[in-house]
Amino acid sequence: MIESEIQKQIIKYLELQGYLVFRMNAGKTRYNVRLAPPGTPDLLCIMDNGKSLWIEVKQPGKKPTPVQVEFHKKLIASGHRVIVACSVEDIKKVAD
Repeated sequence: MIESEIQKQIIKYLELQGYLVFRMNAGKTRYNVRLAPPGTPDLLCIMDNGKSLWIEVKQPGKKPTPVQVEFHKKLIASGHRVIVACSVEDIKKVAD
């Protein structure tokens, strides 16, 4: 399954659980629009307890890029939770 489909399934699942989910667009655009910094995880989920969960969505067997890993480390050092998810099942382990 392609990453965008996995991402859609994860968003749908989290929203059905009542969480706020934001899709973070990172990288460059040909228009004069500022996107999130390179390496920003794909999704930001606001949990019931007011804490954040950053989610990097990957196809099974794929790993985050070095830029993503460094960004994840910065988030974790600031007290945020970051996970790499390849399926809704990965999300269920931390969001339920």
